[in-house]
Amino acid sequence: MIKTLQCTLLLIVFFALVLNADKPVYIAGNLNGHGYEIIPTPMPWHLAKKKANDLGGYLVTISSTEENEFVISLINKATKGEMCEIWIGFNDERNEGDWKWVNDEKATYNFWHKFQPDNWNNGENAAVFVKNDQGYCWNDRATDTRLPFIVEFNSTVDGDNRNDSGDAKSGLRSTR
Repeated sequence: MIKTLQCTLLLIVFFALVLNADKPVYIAGNLNGHGYEIIPTPMPWHLAKKKANDLGGYLVTISSTEENEFVISLINKATKGEMCEIWIGFNDERNEGDWKWVNDEKATYNFWHKFQPDNWNNGENAAVFVKNDQGYCWNDRATDTRLPFIVEFNSTVDGDNRNDSGDAKSGLRSTR
């Protein structure tokens, strides 16, 4: 009886580790006076956009190669290099093919994957970072897809003040 219970507990722990192996963890960083936080809790694009606003920021906007590479470095830290799609603040919801940033910043830079955006099945209106065999690039995705997301702030951030859902932490610290 005890051995069966031990085996069952071991299997539960094993499967919990396997199921969460490719999920990103909370990561934060700063570049050029802006703060960035990867929130690993998956949610649809509109909810991620609202959550970013509630936190005092916005879904990340990317205006240069330097910023793009910095965000990719955060993603790699959060995912330990594993493949993971992550929402950014680029969308064409108002007018198909007319991509805009959520903060109305002028779109002067893009990093689309070859043949993207393609609006596959007439339903992809928001952008994600996606990893392929050549590294990360952007792809369009349906807004109801549940994904982690990146929040940008107009000031620097302290990476120890939030939990994985983006909420302010209590006095407890994560062991991750």
